[in-house]
Amino acid sequence: MLRGSVEATLLILLVIIVFGPIVAERFRFPGIVGLIFGGMIAGPFVLGWVGTDSLVADLGAIGILYLMFLVGLSFDFKAFAENRNAAVVYGLAGFAIPFGLSLWVGMAWLGYGLLSAALIGAMWSSNTLVAYPEVTSAGLQNNRAVSTAVAAGVEFDLMSLLVLAVATSTAAIAAEPQPGALATVSNPVLPLWLAIPLLAGFTLWLLPKIAGWFFVEIGRTRMQRFVFALAAMAAGAVVAVLGGIEGLIGAFLAGLGMNRMVPVRGSLMERLDFVGSAIFVPAFLVSIGLNIDPVLLFNVDTVILAVIFTGLVVVGKVSAALITGRVFGFSLTESGLMASLSFGQAASTLAIAQVGVSLGLLTTEVVNAAVLAIVTTALLTSFGTRYFVRRVPRPVPPAPDIGEHVLVDVRPNGSDLKTLMMLAGAIAQPDNGLVVPYAVPPPGAIEPAKIRVEEASEVASALGLDTDGVVRVDEGFTSGTLNLIEEDDVSLVILSWQGVRFPSDYVFGNDIDGVGEASPVPSIAARVLHPWQRIVLVAGRLDLDWHKEDALIALAAIRRIRRTRRVPLLVFAEDRSFFEEHLSAAEDIEVEEVKRARGTILDAIGPDDLVIVPPDVLRDVPVSAKWRIANSLADVNLVVIAGPRRMSISKGVTRRAAQSVVTPGP
Repeated sequence: MLRGSVEATLLILLVIIVFGPIVAERFRFPGIVGLIFGGMIAGPFVLGWVGTDSLVADLGAIGILYLMFLVGLSFDFKAFAENRNAAVVYGLAGFAIPFGLSLWVGMAWLGYGLLSAALIGAMWSSNTLVAYPEVTSAGLQNNRAVSTAVAAGVEFDLMSLLVLAVATSTAAIAAEPQPGALATVSNPVLPLWLAIPLLAGFTLWLLPKIAGWFFVEIGRTRMQRFVFALAAMAAGAVVAVLGGIEGLIGAFLAGLGMNRMVPVRGSLMERLDFVGSAIFVPAFLVSIGLNIDPVLLFNVDTVILAVIFTGLVVVGKVSAALITGRVFGFSLTESGLMASLSFGQAASTLAIAQVGVSLGLLTTEVVNAAVLAIVTTALLTSFGTRYFVRRVPRPVPPAPDIGEHVLVDVRPNGSDLKTLMMLAGAIAQPDNGLVVPYAVPPPGAIEPAKIRVEEASEVASALGLDTDGVVRVDEGFTSGTLNLIEEDDVSLVILSWQGVRFPSDYVFGNDIDGVGEASPVPSIAARVLHPWQRIVLVAGRLDLDWHKEDALIALAAIRRIRRTRRVPLLVFAEDRSFFEEHLSAAEDIEVEEVKRARGTILDAIGPDDLVIVPPDVLRDVPVSAKWRIANSLADVNLVVIAGPRRMSISKGVTRRAAQSVVTPGP
């Protein structure tokens, strides 16, 4: 009576998800093996508790979409840019070699015609990143081999599905898809030449704009943003299916489109990753097991065909990885990791096989062998990835981008709170970073601090930022801030500042100096009062390395701010050539060479400007001129930015340049 019910099916699925990996790992098998074989045991060919058309199959279809969506959300564009040539070469070779081998085997050995052999080639030229969680758990997601494999995987699937689209372009297919596979549209609503640009435009241009509007205007709670992300994933998949493109491609592109909207270290990403890792992705692996008939393990013809299919995948991906590794200088272990990560086959393979059967181009024996090959490649990709992640050296973590994790002091200290959070968000968003408002109250004063941090979090949410505030009780603001920087791997700290105050700062110093001279990351002292219409960089001396480094950090912040809102940039510099070298030529960028002409600079600054200076500009001002500067800048947005341990506004400081704090960008 209970068999086949939603309640019983859900219970069985959750039991497999909990205990399958535990049992598998007790026998030194990867956890995904326990999920796949748990599905086989509970499936229709063994115990018959769960059918191939059950809730598990539906959740599995969602699971592969969800997996590709998460891959797109966590895709590291910077790492890809550094390895794009390798990704293109591996993508082309990783498709062409298994496709060519499959075409030859299908026609010469299996006796298939050209179109049938081409479908077999498309089946084994694609891949599904089944073992990607193994890489992320090992902390290697930004390794160049992994970035290459992830980017190339999209190429594999796009080219394989292009072959499928060509093969089915003149056929109307009415058959139901194989359970556990994503449905491929048999009679696309749109032609492929229109569907591809429409999908790219929707996921990479329109969807981010809709998400930005929603996060700012409506969806300010975590639940609303979570549900919107799921809807975005589904929308990308639907638009893809309308053009006869596999839905997982649309889900991946939707993830790419929302990549900048969902910080990797933010609470929204944590929830998306948790739900996927706990339910949807395991359900996808269990659904693969539902299609396994153990009897096939003893069918010689099917087993031989599965071995051939597996060989095509392994030989093709390994050959492509070795070629790519040789050309671009990858180590053998990196090439092995790249190949093993690409072995996995799943939804696309089954979908293509089902289409071939529906067209009469392939036999059901091919589908059965494909299921066995999928299980075998799942084992190979899991074992292989685990083997190589232990042997690939962990990359030395580069200095984080300044916007990766921004800590914002929200004391009522002169700045307008909304403008302050706008500045932090403008720096963080291009790096897909996290903005964290914080306060460090003394013992007994926690309630006002909580209210201020909650207010800042609400303001950040209204600006579309994903943020969690922090309140830390400490005897001193300086020590509390420095502890937070160290504990949370902060990339930049923004300190609320009352602005130039002479002579009190000059005589007594302030909290800005206390934090800035000890901070291991770049720091900003900000007094921002209202939105800006122009950015003015007043550069200091460039005679020492750390002067140049502070200038580069300032330029890095300016690039990020201007990506969020394009406003003119005016640079006052003693050395014009340095900034012309590091700034792209544009009509809205102007560099003026001045030789300590403070009057000229002050006259050029208006109330709607955002003035950015390194700390030595203020420190080097003669005492006689400090009064005038303090009065001239009283109503101006003023930001002082410095490298690690170099923020000192009120007194002199000499520091060596920190290594690799910032990399100059275009």
